[in-house]
Amino acid sequence: MKGILLVSHSQKITDGLKEMIEEMVSESSPVRILSLGGTEDQRLGTSAMKILDGIYACKDCEDIFIFCDIGSAIMSAEVAIEMLEEPIKEKVSLVDAPLIEGAFAAAIQASIGDSKENIFLELSKI
Repeated sequence: MKGILLVSHSQKITDGLKEMIEEMVSESSPVRILSLGGTEDQRLGTSAMKILDGIYACKDCEDIFIFCDIGSAIMSAEVAIEMLEEPIKEKVSLVDAPLIEGAFAAAIQASIGDSKENIFLELSKI
Protein backbone atom coordinates (compact mmCIF):
# COMPACT_ATOMS: atom_id res chain seq x y z
CA MET A 1 0.00 0.00 0.00
CA LYS A 2 1.08 3.56 -0.74
CA GLY A 3 0.17 6.60 1.34
CA ILE A 4 -0.53 9.97 -0.25
CA LEU A 5 -0.62 12.99 2.03
CA LEU A 6 -2.22 16.17 0.71
CA VAL A 7 -0.90 19.34 2.38
CA SER A 8 -2.34 22.77 1.69
CA HIS A 9 -3.08 25.92 3.60
CA SER A 10 -6.77 25.14 3.08
CA GLN A 11 -8.63 22.09 4.36
CA LYS A 12 -11.22 22.71 1.63
CA ILE A 13 -8.56 22.29 -1.06
CA THR A 14 -7.23 19.00 0.30
CA ASP A 15 -10.70 17.65 1.07
CA GLY A 16 -11.82 18.42 -2.49
CA LEU A 17 -8.69 16.89 -4.00
CA LYS A 18 -9.07 13.78 -1.85
CA GLU A 19 -12.69 13.45 -2.98
CA MET A 20 -11.70 13.84 -6.64
CA ILE A 21 -8.95 11.23 -6.39
CA GLU A 22 -11.16 8.78 -4.52
CA GLU A 23 -13.71 9.03 -7.33
CA MET A 24 -11.03 7.80 -9.74
CA VAL A 25 -9.58 4.91 -7.73
CA SER A 26 -11.48 1.91 -6.44
CA GLU A 27 -12.16 1.49 -2.75
CA SER A 28 -10.05 -1.66 -2.77
CA SER A 29 -7.01 0.01 -4.34
CA PRO A 30 -3.70 -0.15 -2.48
CA VAL A 31 -3.58 3.59 -1.78
CA ARG A 32 -4.44 5.59 1.34
CA ILE A 33 -5.12 9.30 0.84
CA LEU A 34 -5.11 11.76 3.73
CA SER A 35 -6.33 15.34 3.64
CA LEU A 36 -4.03 17.44 5.83
CA GLY A 37 -4.96 20.97 4.86
CA GLY A 38 -5.20 23.82 7.32
CA THR A 39 -4.33 23.85 10.98
CA GLU A 40 -5.63 21.71 13.84
CA ASP A 41 -8.08 24.46 14.80
CA GLN A 42 -9.49 24.71 11.25
CA ARG A 43 -7.71 27.95 10.31
CA LEU A 44 -5.80 28.62 7.12
CA GLY A 45 -2.20 27.54 7.45
CA THR A 46 -0.18 24.37 7.83
CA SER A 47 0.94 22.29 10.77
CA ALA A 48 4.03 20.11 11.05
CA MET A 49 2.33 18.17 13.85
CA LYS A 50 -0.74 17.47 11.69
CA ILE A 51 1.56 16.23 8.92
CA LEU A 52 3.53 14.13 11.40
CA ASP A 53 0.29 12.54 12.61
CA GLY A 54 -0.63 11.83 8.98
CA ILE A 55 2.70 10.14 8.37
CA TYR A 56 2.22 7.93 11.41
CA ALA A 57 -1.31 7.11 10.22
CA CYS A 58 0.38 5.66 7.12
CA LYS A 59 3.20 3.89 8.93
CA ASP A 60 2.04 0.52 7.59
CA CYS A 61 2.39 1.76 3.98
CA GLU A 62 5.47 0.74 2.03
CA ASP A 63 5.87 4.27 0.62
CA ILE A 64 4.47 7.63 1.74
CA PHE A 65 4.30 10.56 -0.69
CA ILE A 66 3.71 14.11 0.56
CA PHE A 67 2.33 16.68 -1.88
CA CYS A 68 2.25 20.36 -0.86
CA ASP A 69 0.83 23.53 -2.32
CA ILE A 70 3.21 26.41 -1.51
CA GLY A 71 6.20 27.55 0.57
CA SER A 72 5.32 27.12 4.22
CA ALA A 73 3.46 23.88 3.51
CA ILE A 74 6.73 22.52 2.19
CA MET A 75 8.58 23.84 5.25
CA SER A 76 6.02 22.24 7.59
CA ALA A 77 6.41 18.92 5.77
CA GLU A 78 10.21 19.17 6.04
CA VAL A 79 9.93 19.81 9.78
CA ALA A 80 7.63 16.79 10.17
CA ILE A 81 10.05 14.58 8.24
CA GLU A 82 12.96 15.76 10.40
CA MET A 83 11.03 14.63 13.49
CA LEU A 84 10.79 11.06 12.19
CA GLU A 85 13.00 8.16 13.07
CA GLU A 86 13.97 5.19 10.93
CA PRO A 87 12.52 2.98 9.57
CA ILE A 88 9.49 5.17 8.83
CA LYS A 89 11.63 8.12 7.69
CA GLU A 90 13.03 6.14 4.76
CA LYS A 91 9.49 5.51 3.49
CA VAL A 92 8.63 9.22 3.20
CA SER A 93 9.14 11.30 0.06
CA LEU A 94 8.40 15.02 -0.16
CA VAL A 95 7.41 15.26 -3.80
CA ASP A 96 8.43 18.18 -6.00
CA ALA A 97 5.33 18.23 -8.20
CA PRO A 98 2.16 20.32 -8.43
CA LEU A 99 -0.25 19.41 -5.64
CA ILE A 100 -3.28 18.59 -7.77
CA GLU A 101 -1.70 17.07 -10.87
CA GLY A 102 1.05 15.32 -8.93
CA ALA A 103 -1.13 13.78 -6.26
CA PHE A 104 -3.71 12.72 -8.83
CA ALA A 105 -1.10 11.04 -11.06
CA ALA A 106 0.62 9.35 -8.11
CA ALA A 107 -2.67 8.02 -6.76
CA ILE A 108 -3.66 6.56 -10.11
CA GLN A 109 -0.24 4.91 -10.51
CA ALA A 110 -0.33 3.63 -6.92
CA SER A 111 -3.85 2.29 -7.39
CA ILE A 112 -2.60 -0.07 -10.10
CA GLY A 113 0.29 -1.21 -7.94
CA ASP A 114 3.10 0.74 -9.60
CA SER A 115 6.45 0.93 -7.85
CA LYS A 116 7.83 4.05 -6.20
CA GLU A 117 10.31 4.37 -9.07
CA ASN A 118 7.57 4.20 -11.72
CA ILE A 119 5.47 6.72 -9.82
CA PHE A 120 8.40 9.16 -9.77
CA LEU A 121 9.00 8.50 -13.47
CA GLU A 122 5.40 9.49 -14.23
CA LEU A 123 5.66 12.54 -11.98
CA SER A 124 8.76 13.71 -13.87
CA LYS A 125 6.57 14.05 -16.97
CA ILE A 126 4.27 16.61 -15.32
